[in-house]
Amino acid sequence: MTQGEQQGGQQQQQNPLQRMGRALTDIRKVQNMMELSSPGQIEAIKMLREAGDLVWEEIERQQQQQGS
Repeated sequence: MTQGEQQGGQQQQQNPLQRMGRALTDIRKVQNMMELSSPGQIEAIKMLREAGDLVWEEIERQQQQQGS
């Protein structure tokens, strides 16, 4: 089994909240890289920030639903 197949299997075992958490982590990493390397890309950074905020809000909403 290749590393890609192993990673794919691990992703399938994650629940939707875990997958969204990983997506949020990746969005924030790219946002930080853009802020450091391309601070002039204001619109792109703004879109990444907004996308990350939306994913975070959805994670919080789903966690609240699971808790109640």
